[in-house]
Amino acid sequence: MWSRSLEVLRCRACSGSYELHATETAGDEILAGELSCTGCKQRVPIEDAIPRFVPRQNYASSFGFQWKRFGELQVDRLHSHTMSRDRFFLEVGIPREELASMRVLEAGCGGGRFSDVVLEAGAELYSVDLSDAVDKNRDIHQSHERLHLLQASITELPLRPESFDLVFCFGVIQHTPDPAATFRALVPFVKPGGRLAVDVYAAHPKQVLHWKYLLRPLAKRMPKDQLLDVIERATPPLLEVARTLRRVPKIGKALTRLVPLKIHEGILDQFPLDIERKLAVLETFDAYSPAYDRPRSRRTVERWFRDAGFSQIETFSLMRGLNYGRAIKPR
Repeated sequence: MWSRSLEVLRCRACSGSYELHATETAGDEILAGELSCTGCKQRVPIEDAIPRFVPRQNYASSFGFQWKRFGELQVDRLHSHTMSRDRFFLEVGIPREELASMRVLEAGCGGGRFSDVVLEAGAELYSVDLSDAVDKNRDIHQSHERLHLLQASITELPLRPESFDLVFCFGVIQHTPDPAATFRALVPFVKPGGRLAVDVYAAHPKQVLHWKYLLRPLAKRMPKDQLLDVIERATPPLLEVARTLRRVPKIGKALTRLVPLKIHEGILDQFPLDIERKLAVLETFDAYSPAYDRPRSRRTVERWFRDAGFSQIETFSLMRGLNYGRAIKPR
């Protein structure tokens, strides 16, 4: 971490500020030590340059396992694609040049695919994740001077309220015990006039018939390494079946849903075969392994923003099976 991170950090218990006690440094970066609250004296360990406000292992451990294995795969600059950049700017609705002057909070950073986009645009970024995927994020970004990483819960963020021009939370809310409470937990950290952007899996009456929801009750209870091994073995032949079905005139897209892989439309025949297989493994593991999977409707997302007092609310759905929402906090 960096000493200037203290400007934004606040104790959840008493709202006190933190003092920094470093035991190991590398230049200006604090690699080890602890934070001590000036009010209630709470102590927070700093391990591998990241303050740890929660235990390293928790219900989100499957995501730590996932992103340590596949963290680089969705980072645009490492694989010559624009998947993450395209999705990010579509959802936040902010021009890249405007982002450069912002302080941004990323709630649920995973391995850092969107962190990379924000940092490349020039913003100051605070990235939080409940899992130890934050370690992968740090590895990818090599002690980036504008990246402040925290391992903490979204519902107990140790941050000063109204500190961020943009707060975004992508691919996370549906995987928490209470999606509505997770959304509400983000609201206080948006500056007046700032923006909040979220997405959530789209609820659908027929979703219970989807392969994911038929297999998840078993899959989510399997040891993560065992589940990943099963998916890695099954993916090559199933992907070939999906590719063949996709080419059937008119109904090919619908037929691919018969294959128990999570395959986004943009994957098939769009990447080299080895990358395509890895993306299919990642997406499928991501679908089957989480402890929680709770989709919400577009109407629900809009109500969240409305009940929180936001204005200029925009919600929309895309074929990826996600409901997006973004809005501005009144001044």
